Amino acid sequence: AVVSTQSTGIWKNYDSSLLDIYEEMNRETLEEHRVLASYELQSPIEAEEWTQKQEAVFEEVTEDFQEIRYLDHIVEATKINSRRLLDSLFNMTRVDYVDLHNTTFLDCYYYYNYEAIEERMTKRMEQISEVCRKTGYKNFPQTYCHNLYQFNEASITWCPVFKGGSTTWRNYFIDRFVQNKPSEKNRYELNNLRSRQLTTGQRANKARGETRQEYKIENGDNTRFMVVRHPYFRLVSHQKKMQLPNHVYMFRGIWMLAAMERGRRKKISATLQGKYKSEFNSYVDWLHDHDPAKEEYSHSEDNPYFDPPYPDLSEMVDAIYHARKKGNDWEGHWMPANEFCNICSNQFKYVALLEEEPLELWYITDKLGLWADRTVFLSHENRSQKHTETDDVWDFIEALPQERRQFLEKHFDIDFQMFGYARSRQS
Repeated sequence: AVVSTQSTGIWKNYDSSLLDIYEEMNRETLEEHRVLASYELQSPIEAEEWTQKQEAVFEEVTEDFQEIRYLDHIVEATKINSRRLLDSLFNMTRVDYVDLHNTTFLDCYYYYNYEAIEERMTKRMEQISEVCRKTGYKNFPQTYCHNLYQFNEASITWCPVFKGGSTTWRNYFIDRFVQNKPSEKNRYELNNLRSRQLTTGQRANKARGETRQEYKIENGDNTRFMVVRHPYFRLVSHQKKMQLPNHVYMFRGIWMLAAMERGRRKKISATLQGKYKSEFNSYVDWLHDHDPAKEEYSHSEDNPYFDPPYPDLSEMVDAIYHARKKGNDWEGHWMPANEFCNICSNQFKYVALLEEEPLELWYITDKLGLWADRTVFLSHENRSQKHTETDDVWDFIEALPQERRQFLEKHFDIDFQMFGYARSRQS
């Protein structure tokens, strides 16, 4: 996918002269890059013309590029010439995730833009504090059972926000801090960190007027941090994951089947309801033990439980609505990030945005003393866009019934306020 510098979120607030050059290159060469992407369909003459156009653009911007501050330092540290560096920078603005081939360059660019990153983090934490002040520092009514996790030996306390890069962080902490490693099959489960969990029963008594919550088994100087993500991206990402057979098998009795039944009951006569549900349940059981790519499962062609055989986004949002209405919602994957770990009373030092990787990731690892391990987090699991492109997410959200869109905006209202996420598609 070709993405502009504005939509990636990675480069905003950084060196303006560099951004000017990016924009010039985008205007001049965006269409040519699209052509090159399908070069196998082009004639040799057209390919040669494209190369000549690209060379001309590079020549035009080279003079301005040489004036960028710190360029000589970056070139010297990365050991690549300015043409290769310019090409690398342009490619980094065109993708939804920076697949870095030169970590040293990112180190340098992070270093030279450190103040801008820190200023952005400071403003974000001030905004979170202001929202917390308005709520009176109270615990939110829904608090997920997985709370903070302490790693006292590294002076770190972490809050996992599901669908916000938590898988990579969880795996890292297990690899580094769990002494007796479980079997490979169950190695990377959050329960393997249970002994480090800061539960309600471990809370220390607060002094009069004190707002920050302390814990009996947490070092007082630990740095608390969390990584969040746009709530709609988390939601759509979770709905796509719930399409996998093993997740349908695990969650059908918890919320899936009830959500599908509410959403499709108008398509099912009362006399066929039992039959169709039985077929679906048999199919899910069958999937657990068979490979649908090699075998087929027979069912009634007009059975609406197979169209599709999992809840769509509207049905999932309806499930959230009913769970919230009952006041018994403990599903962390669709829970607002602000409800994880009592963000107000626990008062975090850093809250990073997954969309701002890799530079905010570099910042967090730097501040946490994990700099030597920073490249561990540039993994597939920690990609901020993954398989849900920006436009796809907004297409899904905008296709929801109006009352469900209004519910979601209210459901995630504090997230929007705290973290500065957009409530609607940005042009």
